Amino acid sequence: MSSTPTPAQEPAAQEPTTQERLAWMGRNSTKLILALIAIVIAAVVVIFSFSLFTSSSANPGNMVGTGTMEIDNSKEGIAILTVDNMLPGEATTGTVEVTNVGDAEGDFELTSSNLVDTPATPALSSVLTLVVTDGTTEVYNGALAAAGTIDLGTWQPDEKHTYTFTVTFAETAGNEYQDSQTTVDFTWDATQSTS
Repeated sequence: MSSTPTPAQEPAAQEPTTQERLAWMGRNSTKLILALIAIVIAAVVVIFSFSLFTSSSANPGNMVGTGTMEIDNSKEGIAILTVDNMLPGEATTGTVEVTNVGDAEGDFELTSSNLVDTPATPALSSVLTLVVTDGTTEVYNGALAAAGTIDLGTWQPDEKHTYTFTVTFAETAGNEYQDSQTTVDFTWDATQSTS
């Protein structure tokens, strides 16, 4: 039986000593410094090439708020007219100031509602005449029961009107209206103007 000769093993390379390493670095220090500088320059070029073109613009604190549509009524919650013991042919008056205290111009209306006659027949409201004036301008003149909704026009913010309400008991009213009463509600409405 023949055997294959084993190749001779090469001796293991010896690790360089510290002195040899320092000597090598001393001989090649210029090359190492130049290589390091080249790496730093390449890194700076890459950073600037990706961040040169930038821009920024801000609009902070944006806010949207709403205005109001609001009425000030000098007799809020109370009657404009209150009278007892009225006799045929007599008239009574009451006044109220109404102001647009909102932020927008508004279309104003006056509406009468909830009219109640006591007793229901004969209805006292059928012999009562209502006249509503805005200063010297008459905005309604007719039967109290038929007042309905009255258009008062478009008012600017802070616009104020003084209205006088005059109710007259018909002079021709007979005894059947003794000890009668009529109640009615008046409501002021404002809607933001679209004109």
